[in-house]
Amino acid sequence: MDILKERYAHGEIDKDAFDSKRKDLLG
Repeated sequence: MDILKERYAHGEIDKDAFDSKRKDLLG
């Protein structure tokens, strides 16, 4: 999850990708 936040903060993934990946991680 921290890695995902870092990638999002660095602009490597957009908000839609961040939200969908976060949902996958949280179930």
